[in-house]
Amino acid sequence: MSRNLLRARNLEWLIDHYRVQDAKIQAGLSREKRLTVLRRAKIVGQKVYYYEGADRLMPLAKEAILQADINGTDLPSGYVWWANSLSQARGRMGRTWWAPEGGVYLCLALYPSIFNKNWPFYNLGAGVAIAQVLTEMGVPAKIRWVNDILIEGRKLAGILSETVRTPGSGETYLLFGIGINLNIDSFPEGLSQATSLSLFTGRYWSREQLAARVLARIGWIFGLLQEWESDCLDMGSVCLPKNPVLEAWNSLSDTPGRRVVYGLDADLDPEFEALALGIASDGGLKMLLDTDEEIKVNSGEIRYVDA
Repeated sequence: MSRNLLRARNLEWLIDHYRVQDAKIQAGLSREKRLTVLRRAKIVGQKVYYYEGADRLMPLAKEAILQADINGTDLPSGYVWWANSLSQARGRMGRTWWAPEGGVYLCLALYPSIFNKNWPFYNLGAGVAIAQVLTEMGVPAKIRWVNDILIEGRKLAGILSETVRTPGSGETYLLFGIGINLNIDSFPEGLSQATSLSLFTGRYWSREQLAARVLARIGWIFGLLQEWESDCLDMGSVCLPKNPVLEAWNSLSDTPGRRVVYGLDADLDPEFEALALGIASDGGLKMLLDTDEEIKVNSGEIRYVDA
């Protein structure tokens, strides 16, 4: 067995290990509900591809999806691409993401199993998963809307989401590119607002362990989303159950109450300043303008004005 294949299989095993562990520690769920969510969570990480180095991971995932479509099949949901380093990583708005050895770089391909009106909760849920895992490991991680992960105001992790529509079957996949600064000792000039777990904690972190815990938690949260939507459909419009992603996001975010700059590209083309009020029921951000007008945005990004 090749070294890359061995790493991939080891990560698959670890994901399954932490997924079962996550199911055991859940409070407030019946045994039947835990087993249902666990079954739904198992798709994430069922297959992993590992690379010592790659340009980017999203194009590899997209290629696999389109090739499966050409072959008359569908790529199974939950496949993961994982690299030790990336030479051409990208963030939002085409920004360069510095991705040397020492980070966790993942791409998850998901075939959505909930209504498309609820797809934004996948994006929020991925950020919640990272913040939850770090918090449980003693790291004071916070979420900046939508899903930037910060430690004491410095960016530790980011998530980029894209959609891929297959020309043959017409199916739509969601891709989630995840970058976490792990054992990185220094950053280039211009990335002064970035940090890593090793810089913050002063110790080395296992890439495999953290990647597996994050992917397992993402699977669990996505399973909870499916169960939540199913419960909503069963109950109609009477006393709908609380959205588990919104509840968790509110407990982990430091955005509400902050003075922010908003824009589709908040760094190069800021549009306005406002007071962030909190997250809306559809995942959008509610803000109060200086004119006392309350607005909601569902795309774009923010930066904190108050340090």
